[in-house]
Amino acid sequence: MLISQEMTYFHGSHPVALRENDEVADRLPGNSIPRRYRNRMGGVNLEQVRRDQRRARSEFVRAMIRRLDKLRHPR
Repeated sequence: MLISQEMTYFHGSHPVALRENDEVADRLPGNSIPRRYRNRMGGVNLEQVRRDQRRARSEFVRAMIRRLDKLRHPR
């Protein structure tokens, strides 16, 4: 016996039924892939995601170093 949890939400005037493994959830506003990460075929451009993650990590490390430097050498 397969038990699936189903919930009904109202988006505007149209009811939307969402299940645990339903693809409808991926198409709702707020759950979509940002345009900058989409490839030409509608999938995810993983290389762009990795570049942005690398950039975010390096910016974070630089900010932490600046913060530690300010704590170490107050003006």
